[in-house]
Parts: sequence; structure tokens; C-alpha cells
Amino acid sequence: MAAAAHREGGGPGAPPAKASVPLAVRRHPIIREVSRRLADHCGVSGGGRIVIGVSGGPDSVGLLLAVAAVGARRGSQEPALEPVAAHVNHHLRRSADADQEFVSKLCDRLGVAAHIRDVWPDREPGNLAANARRLRYDALADVARSVGARWVAVAHHAEDQLETLLIALCRGAGLGGLGGMPFSRPLDGERMLIRPLLGVPKSSLCALCRAAEVGWREDPTNEDPSTLRGRLRRDVLPALAEIWPHAAMRGAAAAEVLDMARGLLQQRLKEIFGDPALSCWPRAELRKLPAMLLAAGLRRAAVEIAKDAAESLVRAHMEPVAEAIRDDDLRPREFQWPGGLVVVVRSRTVELVKGGSGFGVRGSGQSLPNPEP
Repeated sequence: MAAAAHREGGGPGAPPAKASVPLAVRRHPIIREVSRRLADHCGVSGGGRIVIGVSGGPDSVGLLLAVAAVGARRGSQEPALEPVAAHVNHHLRRSADADQEFVSKLCDRLGVAAHIRDVWPDREPGNLAANARRLRYDALADVARSVGARWVAVAHHAEDQLETLLIALCRGAGLGGLGGMPFSRPLDGERMLIRPLLGVPKSSLCALCRAAEVGWREDPTNEDPSTLRGRLRRDVLPALAEIWPHAAMRGAAAAEVLDMARGLLQQRLKEIFGDPALSCWPRAELRKLPAMLLAAGLRRAAVEIAKDAAESLVRAHMEPVAEAIRDDDLRPREFQWPGGLVVVVRSRTVELVKGGSGFGVRGSGQSLPNPEP
């Protein structure tokens, strides 16, 4: 990844500076909501620098304005919160350089330090979208390290969360998927990736941009019907909004509830199954569990061993294993799962292994020779 700076702010030791934010933006009702979510959902406490990923679209421009306004509203006795803009140029569209220039001029106008990073995902092997995502987050983390920021904020909003929820629902996901994108997650060893706009509709962000009298850039690939999310944005979300005008906000609120349930479930699974890296458990203990907990615990262990198995594991894989654990058959049996995983149900133990147990796979649920003593 090559890096180039258009306008670099101070290093980690430089004092935070307040951005120049229009009064209409500071008084906008969305600012209080973003401030609350930064503190309550994203763990942004005290002051310091916060890197904002700014593509130039209305969502990321709105996020930059909102965080700048939160910092500007703080009193002189409060710790200063300083936004630092980071624009990642993927060099994938003809308008990429114009997008970069727009972000640079916007930051000049707002008095916000801007850092530009260049990446070339089309030069990497594998999936282009996955490469772009990986390189983008690597670049944002690099900017955060260079300025001493603890947080990197991205502009996923309520419609993005609804898309994620719909995709998870239609793929048959459990709580792990239905909780949607989290408000925060580790980005690297010292920094957190945060999403303070998950409950904010895109229309509110456009309104904030208008209040600031700033424009934004449009990315036509966002509604490309050849991609799953593009098809949802072009065809599905507008239809839902026509039926339920507040569908995105309500979907995002539902995801918050499901995310809390996901946290409680993970806590319970840790109590029952132990560390995620464990892959062998007493069968007698698992027999006592409700089917939902049993399936969730086995899925949790499977994803730890083979992360690519997460989307392929469905109820048809889980139910035969649960039945075998609960029945009175003491013969060892193997069940083949996606990702090269095999579940071995013995008289006293249940084990999840990668590539087979040593008995030799005989097909899902078939008995194996040499039952354990």
C-alpha cells in the first residue's frame, strides 16, 4: 500500500484543535444523538483525536460534520475531541481523483486535518471488493497510528444496518448475524472501529450537509444491481420505505435489541462451552441443553476452527448432531460439516475436528468402528 499526504495534521503529540463548524450544524438535532451514541454505544470517552473515514459521499461528509460539531460544542473545561479526516483513494473509478480533491477542499474549509492514502485493490489477487475493504481498513488504521488516535469512525447508517439485517435474515443467520454490524469492534491491538450513525437515516445526513451548505460526491456503484447490496438499495429498500417510512430506523433499533441478546447468548455460551478454541465437551453436559444453545455453541466452535464455514452452516447440519447427542446410542458417529469439519459423537464426549477424527469419514451420521472403552 502506497501512502501520500495531501494535508497532514499534527502528529500524536500535537494539541487537539477545534474545527470551524457552521452554527446551523452545531444546532442541528442530529448532533445531540451522535454525541450520545459516541459516548454510550462507541465508548468514546474523554478527548483526543478521532479518525473519520471520508469518501466524499453524504454519509461520510455528514459524519465528519457531526463529529466536528460534537467537538465544537464542548466547553473550554471539557477534553477536546478533534476529528481527523482520512480519505482512501482506491483508484477504481475515473472520478476517484476528483473525490479526493473534493474531500481535501472540504477539510480546508472546515479547518480539519486531512490524510490521503492510496491503495490499489485491483493489483491484489482474489476478490476485488474484499481486497478494497481490507486495504481501506488497513489504511484507516495507519492514519490512526500516525496521529495517535484511539478511534476510527466510519459512516455506516440505518439503511446500511437494515441491509445487513435483511441479508442475515434471508441467509438463515442466528443471533450472531441478526445483531447486524456492531457499534464498535477492535480494529487492531490499540484502536477501535466505531459506527456512531447506525441508528441515523441517510436522509438526516443529507439534511445536515445542506445545513452546512456543503455538497457531496455520488458513487454510482453503490446502486449497482449486479451486487447484492446494490440490488437491495435500488429495488428493495425504496419499496420498504414506501410501505413503512421509518423502516430503516426501526430495523436498526431491532438490530440493537438483537445485538444485546447476542451478547447475553455469548456470555452464556462461554459459561457452558468454555473458551471458543475448545472443541471437545462432555456429552452428558451437552444433553441437558436446549436445542438452541446446543446449536449455537457448536456453531461458535466451528467458526473458530474454520471461519469460512459460518455462512454454510444451516439447521440441516445442526439437527442430526443434536439428536445424536441426546439419543441413547453409544456408538461413535461422525457428521460432516462445511469447511472440512467433522463432529464426532461418542459415548462420553462430543468433539469437533478439522479433516476427520482418525476413524475415517463414512458419511453424515454413520457409525464408526472401534467404539471407545
